[in-house]
Amino acid sequence: MKADLSAKIVLQGAALNPNTGEENLMRDDLRASGLLPTTSPFADAISITSDVFNLGGISGIGTTENNIVDWVWVELRDANDNTSVITGKSALLQRDGDIVDVDGLSSLAFEVTGTNYYVAVKHRNHLGIITSTPIALSRITTNLNFSDASNPVTFGMNAQTNSGMPSNTLAMWAGNVNGDSTLQYTGANPDSPNILSLVLNAAGNFLNLSTYSFNGYHSSDINMDGNTQYTGTEPDTPIILQNALNHSGNFLNLSTFSIEEQLPEN
Repeated sequence: MKADLSAKIVLQGAALNPNTGEENLMRDDLRASGLLPTTSPFADAISITSDVFNLGGISGIGTTENNIVDWVWVELRDANDNTSVITGKSALLQRDGDIVDVDGLSSLAFEVTGTNYYVAVKHRNHLGIITSTPIALSRITTNLNFSDASNPVTFGMNAQTNSGMPSNTLAMWAGNVNGDSTLQYTGANPDSPNILSLVLNAAGNFLNLSTYSFNGYHSSDINMDGNTQYTGTEPDTPIILQNALNHSGNFLNLSTFSIEEQLPEN
């Protein structure tokens, strides 16, 4: 059976410091700078042509909310076991939060046998999320909005954040640089040293400066502006610290506080 899904998310990193007049849209700096890879960074490694990234039009001319922010991974999980992945696929995220198929415009189509599934979404440097209940899917497109704070659908406690977001908006936590299931500034499994290591080892950083800005498509680029910087004018590291300090569970305001991904796994 074919099942169609139209899901909506917000990536905190791309939604911070929005462009003036576009406060409800994520930034698409990676696309605008030509840094988005045409091959997905996820397991299926699907490839597309670069023109798919620009279907929303040039700023000021086209429907720019449909331009692509980044790749994401979408899973359907067993309705009786939210740790059991039935199928998954790479998809594209538009500036307005719509997750679309690799043509850049269509809803996601899955070939499945059942009707009800947990829906999970992952990103390369944000904590993953999953629905709190199974979602009924069919040939008729099902709409699913993870970002609506007035109607939360996400599994777990504090699975998403409203820090730095527009009113009534939930976003996936930014800062999972090392690709584990936690977000931490300092402590046992911190993410910030990965940023420092990338910057110090950058080929152009001859003076080994922590303020060096390294251009490219990297998981260490938490704010998704196309540049990774440890300290300096537009550093990525403070986002991790602010997330830790702003978390409602961090009663003691510890920089070692760990934000746990609320994505059930075996």
